[in-house]
Amino acid sequence: MRVNIIGGGIAGCALAYMIRREGGEPVIYEAGPSLYEDGQAPEHDCSTYNPRYSAQWDENAKYFSLGYFEALRLFEEFGSEDIRWDQCGTLQLLANDKKARRYPKTVASWRGNGWSEDDIALVDAKEASDIAGLEVEKEGMFLKRAGVISPWRVCSKLINGVEVKLNQWVEDAGALPGDATILACGTKVTSFREAAHLPIKGVRGQVTFLRETAVSAKVKTTVNYGGHISPSLNGVQYIGATFQPWLKHTDLLPDDDVQNIRNLCERFPAAAGEYEVVASKAGMRAAAGDHFPVVGRLSDKVYVSSAHGSHGFVSALSSAIILAKKIVKNEDAMPEDVIRQLSPERF
Repeated sequence: MRVNIIGGGIAGCALAYMIRREGGEPVIYEAGPSLYEDGQAPEHDCSTYNPRYSAQWDENAKYFSLGYFEALRLFEEFGSEDIRWDQCGTLQLLANDKKARRYPKTVASWRGNGWSEDDIALVDAKEASDIAGLEVEKEGMFLKRAGVISPWRVCSKLINGVEVKLNQWVEDAGALPGDATILACGTKVTSFREAAHLPIKGVRGQVTFLRETAVSAKVKTTVNYGGHISPSLNGVQYIGATFQPWLKHTDLLPDDDVQNIRNLCERFPAAAGEYEVVASKAGMRAAAGDHFPVVGRLSDKVYVSSAHGSHGFVSALSSAIILAKKIVKNEDAMPEDVIRQLSPERF
């Protein structure tokens, strides 16, 4: 079975891997000259991976758990050195009243549904400080097996042996040869007539790469505090990200770097000081109006995988497993309530 994939980003690469695993033949069509952004392994290429949290064991929890545990399996298979995998953990601070109410419910409801104490736990402020490497005044939710990877290197592994057609702009998804076509090109999915009605918009965000300081170098885990900071890699850390749904470009903005640094220093006064900006990176995250991914059938031959938002890597893996199972084997990888919530038919 031939399955066309329009888009060579994380979603497209994940689909190619999962379709091959199920016995299908994926073909990626990428409008640009290379896959996953500029096609090179940039010096500062890293991203966190963790699920999107919900207070109950609901459709969101089931969906993101699928991709999260698949990510852990894949990273073990690929090897930490090849993909710059740092299983440093992720600490989510209970930084406001909403999170202080929500995260304890998350831990309680996710335990016993595939999540152990090693996977998710509540920690007090002292434990959180020891885990983070910086003094924090808030309790936290700690995911011991989360961390940081190089998206470019992971994507390179996912598409190994896959046919890729670069500089291929597709206008009619249904006209491609093969058994099925999946739109996996972020916000651009709405340029196809089958997906033109979907309320998928772009949300701009910019991250900042900083030269470590004596204080920031003490960070031992990814810390989420409204913004986030990563541990140091070769003397460089990244912080972010801005949230600008009103902007429609990915030009780098120096003021965004200033804002990211300000947010870090306000949360961690001990880390305040002069920082050297090494690099910046801006992207446009695709998001749906109801803040849930859009995954499923659009027409007889056309499917969609989009709106993965700020948890793109884990979400892309979940959607790839679901679509690969459905298209190649006509099997459901998730319960009916999850499939229904993901479906583009909800709009």
